[in-house]
Parts: sequence; structure tokens; C-alpha cells
Amino acid sequence: MVLDSTYFWLFISVAGALNALVLSIYFFINKSSNRAHKLLSLFIFMIFIRISKSVCFFFYPEASKTYLQLGLTANFLSGPVLLLYIKQSFKQKTAKNLNWKAHLIPPASLAIIIGVLWPYEHYSALWNIHISTVIIYCWFVYLIASLISIYPTIVNNDLELFQTRYTQFPIVILCTSIGLWLADVFTSYTSYTIGILCFLLPLYLSLTLLISKLHKSKPEKYASKKISHVKASPVLKALEKLMIEDELYKCPNLSLSQVADKLNISVPHLSQILNDNLGVSFTSYINHHRIQLAKNLLTEHKKMSLKQVSALCGYNNQSTFYIAFKKFTDTTPAKYRKAAVASTENA
Repeated sequence: MVLDSTYFWLFISVAGALNALVLSIYFFINKSSNRAHKLLSLFIFMIFIRISKSVCFFFYPEASKTYLQLGLTANFLSGPVLLLYIKQSFKQKTAKNLNWKAHLIPPASLAIIIGVLWPYEHYSALWNIHISTVIIYCWFVYLIASLISIYPTIVNNDLELFQTRYTQFPIVILCTSIGLWLADVFTSYTSYTIGILCFLLPLYLSLTLLISKLHKSKPEKYASKKISHVKASPVLKALEKLMIEDELYKCPNLSLSQVADKLNISVPHLSQILNDNLGVSFTSYINHHRIQLAKNLLTEHKKMSLKQVSALCGYNNQSTFYIAFKKFTDTTPAKYRKAAVASTENA
């Protein structure tokens, strides 16, 4: 008996919907979940609604069209949720980033008002022609905003992309969201099922990996061959000399391999020393020195522009500098300078 392909894809969609629901609940109620996980949970729930809408339409095409309205509403809200998740995952807490209430409450309120005043059941033409078009464009704007928000990170490799799950998952979800948007736009050429699978396959693999890691206690890195402080001390002193005396951290495109070459050691060896003995990654180590210099420049040279400060510290663009500064000081460069000036005047 040959299985009808339609029912096969339907089965995959139902399985995907159930998987999305379980994952959404898991990330929301898990005790170790942070804000990024909560946002991820909400985003996955939007996906669950959208998949369920397609499944309901297959089984009950003549039933109430409320589920179609819910599906379109989920499309609309997935954009701001995605942007918030991307920003939170990369810890971009700059002044340009609105808080979650400012991002979610207005569109959610608008969706409720429109849904009550012009329900899909009685205004299907309005939803299919006008509202759905607006939703597509809004979703596109949020996708672009998400891409822009992580562009400096990708270009400068500031977070060592694809080395940790915390940077892998946002990238995977963003890419698959773009694929899902394309599937919705070109519905005459791409079925909803393909769009769903485009999202669910990498999402399922990635989140399954995340769940397995959350359940396991993280083993100490390089525990079986940890470098002692005695052996690491000469390398750390030489490294500090490169930073303090040679000011190597000012090089805009400085890489781990370049520093390892200057120290005449391998890349894994240097990375291990930093992790075992200082508890930091190479990127964090370099950013620490850059931000220390930035703080001095902001305090001592009050008329120096932020662009000049950024360049002197080794950053290719102000956006990357802004993100790193906020991460290390929990404030913006401008606010830090203002506070420093006020402190000096009061003294």
C-alpha cells in the first residue's frame, strides 16, 4: 500500500506541532530558563499556532475560520518576538533596544482590537487581501531589523559564532524564519508544508541538542588535561606584555591565531590557558582591554568623539563598540562619560 504523500506531510506537520508545543512549555517552565529562553518559548508557541492552523484547515476546511485568524495573528507577533529573542541572546542591551513590553504590548493590543472589530469570520476578504499583506511587510521589517542587530557580531566574530549553543540557536532560528517568510510570500510556488519543514527540521535538531545539554551538568572544559597555573604563568605574562606594552588589542581584526603565533604556541593551547586559568574566552579577554582603554579615553578626552574612541580601541564600527561597552559596564559610552564628568565636577 502506497502512503499518500499528502497524509505523510500531514503526519509530519502534526508531529511538528506537538513537538513545538512540548518545547514551548519546557522552555517556559524550566527552572533554569532565562529571559532568552522565555522569548524562545513564546516564539515556538507562535510556530505551534501556525502549524495547527494548517492542520485544522486540512481537516475542517468548512469550519469556523477563527483558527485562520489566529494563524495570521501568530505571523504578526512572531516578528517582534524574534527580534527580542535575537537581541536578548546576544545580550544587546543598548539604548537603541526597546524593552519587551514596548515591543510586544502595542502589536498584541493592535491584533486584539482588529480581531474583535473585524473578525476573519465576517471580514475574510479584508484579512486575505489587506491585513495579510500588512502582516507580511511587518514580518519582513522585523527580519531585517534582526539581521541588522546581529550584523556587527557576524562581521567581527565577536561572540565566536557557531562555537556555543547560545549563538548557534538564534542564527539557526533567524535563517529558518527567513525561509518560512519566503514560503509564505511565494505560496503559489511553495506549499505551507515545505515552509513548516524548513523551520522545524533545524529547530528540532538544535533544540533537542539544547535540551540534552541543559539536563547534563556541564563538564569542566579540558578537565582531563587542565594546564596548571605554573605552566600557564609564563604564557599569561607574555600575553599580558603583548597587550600592555605592545597594545596588540588595538588591532581591529586581531584573531586568536595571530596572538598564538606571536606566543609561539598552538591556538587550542592558548584558548585552553585562557579558559582554564582566567575563565574567559579570547574575545572577552580582548574586549576587556579595549573597554578599559575606552573608559580612560572617555574620561580624559571629553571632546573626543565616540567614533574616534571606537577606532582607537580597535573596533571596526561603533555598533560593535557600543555592544561590548554596554556588556562590560552595563551602561552606554555617552552615559559613562557624562557620569565621569559629573563626578569630576562634584569633586
